Amino acid sequence: MKPSRLIKTACRGLGRNRQRTFLMMAGIIIGITALTIIVSAGLGAQKRVMDRVKKFGFESLMVFAGGGRELGQPLSGGPVTTLTLRDADAIQREVRAVKGFAPFNRLPNAEIKFRDQSTTAPVFGITPSWAQVWDWDVQSGDFISENDMAERRRVCLVGPTVVRDLFGGENPVGRQIRVGNVYFQVKGVMEAKGTSAGGGDMDNRVNIPLTTYLRRVANVDYLFGIKILLSPESDVNQAAANIRAILRERHRISRGIPDDFRVVAPEEVTEMAAKIAGTFSIFLVLVGGISLIAGGVVVANIMLISVSERKKEIGLRKALGARSKDITWQFLLEAVAVTLAGGVVGILLGGVSAHVLQMLSGIPVVISWQGILLGVFLSSLVGIAAGVQPAGQAAKLQPVEAMRS
Repeated sequence: MKPSRLIKTACRGLGRNRQRTFLMMAGIIIGITALTIIVSAGLGAQKRVMDRVKKFGFESLMVFAGGGRELGQPLSGGPVTTLTLRDADAIQREVRAVKGFAPFNRLPNAEIKFRDQSTTAPVFGITPSWAQVWDWDVQSGDFISENDMAERRRVCLVGPTVVRDLFGGENPVGRQIRVGNVYFQVKGVMEAKGTSAGGGDMDNRVNIPLTTYLRRVANVDYLFGIKILLSPESDVNQAAANIRAILRERHRISRGIPDDFRVVAPEEVTEMAAKIAGTFSIFLVLVGGISLIAGGVVVANIMLISVSERKKEIGLRKALGARSKDITWQFLLEAVAVTLAGGVVGILLGGVSAHVLQMLSGIPVVISWQGILLGVFLSSLVGIAAGVQPAGQAAKLQPVEAMRS
């Protein structure tokens, strides 16, 4: 039988059983829609993570107190006190590649109050160089100054999330807030940064002068970390090695003894971000694949039922001269047509749903042609897999037996 005639016969078969055809399509539509949403969300999350890594800067280094600590994870066993302002000064003085540095310390969570409103947020002790090194200035008000540092003033900069939680629509600049048990005057509002590479809210924070933090808030003399900005022509790896050598010498660490600090290069941040995003994407695709397999099982079961119900039709066609391979191709074409049509509808619904998800929840999505091709390919593959057994069963029917049933 000619291919064109086979296609027409398959389409007529689907048209005569519209309810069954719709049920088969529904299973594929649900699976492809879920897969499209999941892949789009996974690509969006990966893009967001890599954007955050770029904001970290490829000409930057981070030095953290404590050795062997996983990047982005909280310190265990209490605070680590192995990094000081004197270390930061030595790095700036002895490493020529250093263009700027921003030492800091932090309280992971503190109670922040304004009148009868309260919230919790990390508190960072920072220096005026933070704006340049992190490329992170204020959107209103003024940044922390050298005078604020010298006089240990009780002034602060608040993130947009803190402004929303405490002040609503009011302008916070000039207002008094309480950080723990200490009152601070809001000097400025930080620029919005969104989420970090690790998924934290970078806008939920309070920044205060580092000297104020060390003496008036935490009463400590050590740092949590230092971000170092390097000159464009510098060798990042060589600078990292120089910093490590300086700190080992200053901390009197003998050969064979592990570092009591950690130097993090941009490549390590990129590797961590890619690993997080890759693991997340694989998990999402597996979930979507399971949904698609479930749709394929539905198609296969309904096709098997269809063979049983259409035995007389199959027998009549064989009696009129149809070959077994014609019957096989007819049922395969029916399965592929249903799944392809369901795949196209699922891709369209998935794309629309992904954008609606982005508008309602703020979760970034990326619709890519790779995702569309994946949906079409998988729906075709499911159609073939779902149609093989029913097609083979239909082809084996003998005309006389089929006509009698």
